Amino acid sequence: MTQLIPRATPRLAGHVAPSTRRAPWAAARTRGSPFTLTTSVRAPGQLRPSTPMSAAGMSGGGGRGSSAAAAPEPRAPPAAAASQAASEAPAAAAVAPWEAATASAVLDDFAVDQRPIILFDGVCNLCNRGVNFMLDNDPRGAFRLAALQSPAGRRLLARCGRSPDDLSSIVLVEPHRHFIRSEAILRIGAALRVPLPLLAAFGFPVPLPLRDAFYDAIANNRYSFFGRTGACRLRDAGKFVDRFVVE
Repeated sequence: MTQLIPRATPRLAGHVAPSTRRAPWAAARTRGSPFTLTTSVRAPGQLRPSTPMSAAGMSGGGGRGSSAAAAPEPRAPPAAAASQAASEAPAAAAVAPWEAATASAVLDDFAVDQRPIILFDGVCNLCNRGVNFMLDNDPRGAFRLAALQSPAGRRLLARCGRSPDDLSSIVLVEPHRHFIRSEAILRIGAALRVPLPLLAAFGFPVPLPLRDAFYDAIANNRYSFFGRTGACRLRDAGKFVDRFVVE
C-alpha cells in the first residue's frame, strides 16, 4: 500500500505561519464573559483608539474597567443655558392694559354699597340731560352715577373688561354683571318712577340688534346733534352729591 505524505506548503522568506492557538480573549468569550474584544492592525506609531466601556463592564465587580470613573457630562456655557431656558419657557400671554388694571385694582366699589352704578359721558350734553332726568325720577336712590372719564369710571370700565378710554356707550355696572347700549337704557328705565317701567316693558321685546342699531345711530352722533360741554361733570353740588362716585 502506498502511503500519502502531505506536501509542505512553500513559504516566502520572512513569512510567519498563523498560530492555531486560541487567543485568551476568545477563551474568555467562550466562558460567557460580557466583554467582547476586537483586535486591529495598527501602523507603527499609531495610538490605540479608546473604546467606550459598556454598562455591564461598569457595573461588574471584577472587571478591570469597574474602577474607572465615568467621564463628567459636558455642560453648556451660562449664556447658552440661559438662552435654552428662555426658549423652553412658555411665552407669556399678552395682557391688555385694562385687564392688568383689573388684576391690580384693590378697591371694590360694591364692598359697602351694592347699588348699581351708571357710567355716562361727562362732557356730552345729551348724557347730562339724561342724568338729570334719571335723578329726578329715582326718588328711592336705586342707582349711583360716575362719569366715564373719572377715576371711578375708568376703574369700573376695567372691571367690566372694557378699555378705560372707551366712551362709546353708557354702561350699567352691577356687582356681578354689566349691561351696555340699549339694554342698559331699558334696565335703568324699568327701575325708575312710573310710567317709565311700562315704556321699558314695550322696548324689551324688540330684537336686541335693532335696539342697538338705533342706540348707535344716536350715540355716534351725539356731539354733532346735541353738542358737548367744556368741563366734565364728575359730581353734583346739590342734594344728589352722595349719588356720584368719583375716586
